[in-house]
Amino acid sequence: MANVQIQLCGLIFDLLLIFFVLRHESVGLYSEKIFKQCVLVYSSCIVLDILSCIAIINDEKIPGFLVLLSCKAYLVSLALSAYYGFLYTYNDVKRLRENYSFQIGTFVVAIIGIIFICILPINYLYDGKDILYSYGYSAMMTYIVTILYIGSSIVITFVYAKQMNPHRRNAVRAWMLIETVMAAIQFIFPELLVVGFGSALGMYILYSELENPEVYLDRVTGCFSEETFKKYVEQEYEQKKPFSVIFVCNEKEWKVGDETEKRILVEMSEFLNSFAYSKLFRIANHDFALVYDKNEKEMNEIESAVNLDVIRQRFAISWPELSRSKFLYVPDGHITSSVEEARMGYTRNRDLFEQGEDMRILDESSVNQIREFNSMVVEIGKALEEDRVQVYYQPIYSIETGKFVSAEALARMVGTDGKLIMPMKFIPVAEETGLIEKIGERVFEKTCKCIKQNDLRNKGIDYVEINLSVTQCENSLLSTKFQEIISNHSVSPDEINLEITESSTLRSKKVLLKNMNELMRYGCSFSLDDFGTGESNLNYIVDMPVKLVKFDRSMVQEYFKNEKAKLVMSATVKMIKELGLKIVAEGIETEEQVNEIKNLEIDYIQGYYYSKPLSESDFIKFIDAHNM
Repeated sequence: MANVQIQLCGLIFDLLLIFFVLRHESVGLYSEKIFKQCVLVYSSCIVLDILSCIAIINDEKIPGFLVLLSCKAYLVSLALSAYYGFLYTYNDVKRLRENYSFQIGTFVVAIIGIIFICILPINYLYDGKDILYSYGYSAMMTYIVTILYIGSSIVITFVYAKQMNPHRRNAVRAWMLIETVMAAIQFIFPELLVVGFGSALGMYILYSELENPEVYLDRVTGCFSEETFKKYVEQEYEQKKPFSVIFVCNEKEWKVGDETEKRILVEMSEFLNSFAYSKLFRIANHDFALVYDKNEKEMNEIESAVNLDVIRQRFAISWPELSRSKFLYVPDGHITSSVEEARMGYTRNRDLFEQGEDMRILDESSVNQIREFNSMVVEIGKALEEDRVQVYYQPIYSIETGKFVSAEALARMVGTDGKLIMPMKFIPVAEETGLIEKIGERVFEKTCKCIKQNDLRNKGIDYVEINLSVTQCENSLLSTKFQEIISNHSVSPDEINLEITESSTLRSKKVLLKNMNELMRYGCSFSLDDFGTGESNLNYIVDMPVKLVKFDRSMVQEYFKNEKAKLVMSATVKMIKELGLKIVAEGIETEEQVNEIKNLEIDYIQGYYYSKPLSESDFIKFIDAHNM
């Protein structure tokens, strides 16, 4: 019969899906499990449809109650198919997935519908040739339940569109559209049994778009991908399952060919994938995460801790020079409360490993630091939105003129409680997250506004020094942005001095030099900040077209304490002066220090002896009082 043949085609589709799904390792995501259940329910529906057709055709040879039972079983499976489709759809919406009242209510409606399908009367028709179908109140109730859940699934994809994976949303709509069309065809032409075949087509769409196991895999190594790691760990948090993680952090740059790199990554993956009770994820270019998920938390921790030592030994032996691997061990995954926190724990510890240190354990203290970090990220974002980033100015004294001829603009941030948040709390966070660029631009704009509104040049302030972060220096659009801001505020470019800090992390000195040259042609000047710390040296002064060198506070203070430091600093001052550059000494705090530093041929003095950083209004009062 044509109807049975159509259903057999649908069954073959489903059997092929089952084969492809089962041949790959399962990551264990909830949507993955529901999809498998959907495939089984839909396959059962087709099988029961075929069996009911066979029973109706042979009703004279089979007891009547068995024929009715087979028809009712098919209708029940049809209603269940619609319910599982609805279940699969709302699972993608966290708000509905965690609403137990909603889940219970929709399940109860399905049960009530199934009960009515079972108790209501049913009839069937077979003309001895091609026309064969069941009808009656039971069949009508099946259509009602099916339409209810298909309609609800479609509504969810529109009401919660922004909360759903767009691929899943579109795939579900296509699936439900096919279901609706097939159900309408079968309702109008009951002799055409096409609902089962339509369901199989819907399953195939879901598989090809979303549930193909290969979409969870990393193409190079064959282990699970970074995106799958996020989904999996999020599910662990939701279901409150105990788990632990070993993060394997390799160097970001490998100086080997592409083929060699792939071969080594595959070797690492095969080794890490050999550990039982774990799932392996490739979470970055060369990094892996080994997640242990067991029913007993204590066993889980013991297993992962023992394996960590084995992994460290193997990496030290097999890939010592290439990988220089470091390991972050998270004994209890629930020490963090979200995927974002877990990810931040990995990212921050990966970047903060000390020289020679090859392992860290993510403990409660580390997590508290992460939470403080995240809290500060939010605070900085809000402060930028609400214009709570302020500029304070520290006056700079000229030894030659005996007046305050410049000032350094310093970023300050006002908390929601109205109190100042000191730079050491928010600047490192801003630098690590890239928010420092927005803060720097805000400080620059407010400084230009201050220069113009207060006519600082007529008050004796020749220029204001503004710090540039490494991130700003690496932005190829820095010069264009700053020239635009200067022009908008009608400020003379020579009233702006930009401070750069030498940094070994600067990715592109070419970009910095390009920005410097463009801004210098425009009229701005540059100074080298924090000289005497970190990487700063005389070579950097030679390389960079700066006019001013600022001695760091720590260097200056050492000058007053240490005879060797005094000799070094005296010689350095002499060399810098011979290069034709001016010098600022930072961190001067006492009158004795002022008198001693004047003998060094230093040009400018900055420090608490003269003034701490002041708000704009207090700075103007200070300059008015001291420069008259």
